[in-house]
Amino acid sequence: MTKKKSKKDKKREQRDQLAAEEEAAQTAFEQRRRLYRMAAVAVPIVAGVGALAIYLGLDDRQLAALTAMVGLAIWVPVLLGALGSRIEPRDRTRAGSIDFGSKRR
Repeated sequence: MTKKKSKKDKKREQRDQLAAEEEAAQTAFEQRRRLYRMAAVAVPIVAGVGALAIYLGLDDRQLAALTAMVGLAIWVPVLLGALGSRIEPRDRTRAGSIDFGSKRR
């Protein structure tokens, strides 16, 4: 027969489980952030090489410029996403913790 678990043991198991879930979420977040960084570097390089290849291969300035502009249009949101992923959100669990910028305290 198994021994009955006390409340302390149950809470310890819950804390360990929550810690493991938190660590898994943090690992997934770091992988996503790494992917954004790589994309932020790769997109302008690929767009620039593509525009250069179109310009040299097809001798078409307008298509090369359009390719570069599309690459830039894709790169800006990716760069902003990579920068925004570094920002830690504030803990706003209670309504009293929100500061609306009032002068009264």
